[in-house]
Amino acid sequence: MAYRDILVYADAMPAAAPRLDAAAQLAKAQDAHLVALHVDVIPFTPVDVMGTGVTKKLVAWQMSIRKERTEAARQAVQAAERRQDVAFEWRKVEGRIDEALIDQGRYADLIVLSQDNRVTDLEAPIGPTAGNILMAAGRPVLVMPKEYKGTSIGRRVLVAWKPSAEATRAVHDALPLLQQAEAVTVMRVNPDPEEPAHNPGADLATHLARHGVNVTVTPVLAPDTAAGTAILDQARAMQADLIVMGAYGHSRLRELVFGGATRQMLQAPPVPVLMSR
Repeated sequence: MAYRDILVYADAMPAAAPRLDAAAQLAKAQDAHLVALHVDVIPFTPVDVMGTGVTKKLVAWQMSIRKERTEAARQAVQAAERRQDVAFEWRKVEGRIDEALIDQGRYADLIVLSQDNRVTDLEAPIGPTAGNILMAAGRPVLVMPKEYKGTSIGRRVLVAWKPSAEATRAVHDALPLLQQAEAVTVMRVNPDPEEPAHNPGADLATHLARHGVNVTVTPVLAPDTAAGTAILDQARAMQADLIVMGAYGHSRLRELVFGGATRQMLQAPPVPVLMSR
């Protein structure tokens, strides 16, 4: 099993370089086709209170900004090609960023994004919203820290495990990386006292071992509100360069509401995090 199609969002923001580099490294390791997707956002055309519309100069200015951003994104992709000695397929579409990534992501094995931008309720997102992509694309998402300086992804992997559909899907989606890892730790936070007496997570470890994964199991007790902190502490202790976990949340009034640990990983991941929903 291996990834054959990897999709990465392409823009010219500062976070683009580590995101593009990570996608390129994974594509080389997996012998995967690599797509850099840039989204030409439809210009905003305000209308004055008299309903007279906008001037041609304003429309022309907006179109020139779009062109500049597209060219800057293309240059960022070309720079990553030179750094990583790998070829990207450049793909440009017009529309809304999240909708385009959801649509194109359905034909990829993995979507690579940067952590969510922190914005207020009154601000428009300036890039993809990883939570929206997770909820709708049906594909795993690799969330990259904006200023990631690491040199490897997936050598030492922490699996934040609980017996749920989301975590099960995340582990399955991460198998191509787990099989290539040097060490994988399955972390079971707050094991249920009603579980069988054997080591929590042992069943998962046995399953992964049959796939050729080198696994150890670590049960951890932590208050529910501190599950995210416990995951981060374990990741630091084992010097993990990848966390694998399910994304836990529900849809309410068409807005995605995530639990604390998931939200923490989407907004401030210390290392790359592979999530599935």
